[in-house]
Amino acid sequence: MSHKKEISRQADYPFKVEIQTRWSDNDMFGHLNNVIYQRFFEHVVVAFLNGPCAMDLLNAPVITFAAESQCRFLRPLSYPGQVVAGIRIDHMGRTSARYGLALFEEGQDEAAAEGHWVHVFVDRTSQKPVPIPDTVRAVFDAHRRSP
Repeated sequence: MSHKKEISRQADYPFKVEIQTRWSDNDMFGHLNNVIYQRFFEHVVVAFLNGPCAMDLLNAPVITFAAESQCRFLRPLSYPGQVVAGIRIDHMGRTSARYGLALFEEGQDEAAAEGHWVHVFVDRTSQKPVPIPDTVRAVFDAHRRSP
């Protein structure tokens, strides 16, 4: 019995953005520094919330706080090149959601890195958890992980 986890493919992520790597993203070993993977995850999350979710992250009364993040490195990425970052909704609760995230080397179907973020939705003023807004919940439903 194998416990090997299947590697994600681009089709597993309904929302994707392309990100251009920069020379300064590389570390002394010639591949993207570990922190860059988290920045790219943040980039796709923000693009998703600003884009399809239509959240005004600077002014909305409901904002998100990161409660958890994780990255599993599968293959190194490096400059120069494009990275495709993908996001899907793996779980949605009343006040929080877990995003499935992946990074793909340009032209590759299998993920070079996989991870997740958990966002808690909070009232901007009180910073207390609040229900995910209905408009955002509808977008999340449309981007849920396929069974």
